[in-house]
Amino acid sequence: MRSGIDVSGVLAGDEVDSFIILPPLGHRSEPVLREVEAFLKRCFPEYDFFANGDTEPFEGDYQALPICGVGGDEPGTLRVLDHPEQSVMMGIAAALNGFRPGRTPALN
Repeated sequence: MRSGIDVSGVLAGDEVDSFIILPPLGHRSEPVLREVEAFLKRCFPEYDFFANGDTEPFEGDYQALPICGVGGDEPGTLRVLDHPEQSVMMGIAAALNGFRPGRTPALN
């Protein structure tokens, strides 16, 4: 799958490379969560995706949240990563907009 948005840049060590995916109501089964993770990994191989259905149910479409805080070099510390470029977030949102479990995804 190709997107009109270029997100192919090389990641620096201080940039977000992982995202939590929040599924809408009706798309929270374990197989669907794994399917959306695999789909996004195929679209954006340089990033990691973790779908989690243990949140407050909501209507609408999938949501992607960057993981901006990671463990620091010293135990008990936190390192804040740079928020991803808007083009990355737009590309992920466009891919999620076209994702429907069990069907071939299409970008809108």
